Amino acid sequence: MEKEGKWMLPSYEDVIRGISVGEAWQQLRRHRNKALVLRSLSWILGAVIFVVGVCILVLVVQDGEWDDSEGQGAALVFGVVVIICSFIYMRYASRRIIKSYSRHYKRLIVPPLVANMIEQASYEGDAGARFICHYEAEGGIPLEELLKVPLFDYLQAATKYTSEDLFAGTLGETDFKLAELHAQEVEETEDGNTTSTVFEGLIFMADFHKHFAGTTTIASRKGRIGYPPSLSGSKMNTVSHEFDQHYRLRTTNETTSRYLLPVDMLERLVRLREQFPKKGIHLCLHEGMLVIAIHRVDFFEVKGLRRLGEDAIMKTYQEFRSILDIVDLLNLNTRIWSK
Repeated sequence: MEKEGKWMLPSYEDVIRGISVGEAWQQLRRHRNKALVLRSLSWILGAVIFVVGVCILVLVVQDGEWDDSEGQGAALVFGVVVIICSFIYMRYASRRIIKSYSRHYKRLIVPPLVANMIEQASYEGDAGARFICHYEAEGGIPLEELLKVPLFDYLQAATKYTSEDLFAGTLGETDFKLAELHAQEVEETEDGNTTSTVFEGLIFMADFHKHFAGTTTIASRKGRIGYPPSLSGSKMNTVSHEFDQHYRLRTTNETTSRYLLPVDMLERLVRLREQFPKKGIHLCLHEGMLVIAIHRVDFFEVKGLRRLGEDAIMKTYQEFRSILDIVDLLNLNTRIWSK
């Protein structure tokens, strides 16, 4: 067990011990072998298309009896297009195969990993604390629930909304939800429909069942996002120069914000930023809730089709751990309030 405040989180080795010998791991190996075969076939087909394009160019160049120079030029262009299409096809096919394999990873490995991580946790000196987690592939966070949080006022513009891969449960005395979300706005124009991405990424919600005054919103200074967030209150600088370099903070109650965001919390938020350096990150503390939104991220993905050893899921462990650490510390920092 690794200790964070009162929270005892299981080590990486403890979390994956039961996964690496289970049926899910074997199923993923079979999916990987299938993906490798499909990728090889796509490369072979792409190579055939490439050779066809090269043959067209060779025949056109060697045949000097063209009466129509425009026809010869068109044939040359066609050969070049065929060659370009071969590379486009191989890239497109490979990305689809990797994406499919990544979905299997998310469905087979991530649920038991997250469940093990939470259910093996404990609070020191609190035998009554509950650590429960369940996963629903087709479950999600309702739009109406997000609209109660000031940070997500911009989601009112969404005309298409989907949420999936829901993790929900209890961390000690804190209820949580974690899900992927995709919201779009479709507008009718004279030239047809225009689709804009309002939000695409990961949402984490934690309900501490405790009241704290005001609303605090935090936004990373850099990173890809959809629509800009709704930031409430006045600007506030913190005691951490490093945090202020990474984030902008606004609050309607500075006293509450400084209590909830001491130096150790600011350090963990910097650590979260380091896990997702190129993604937009927004957080909101509102009416006993912590909400974390990570934009433009396909969470818990594997990269490519490399052999999946035990250390390959360390990144997933670290990503989820960085979120749990924030919840852990915030739970300690809100202990002054009664339920």
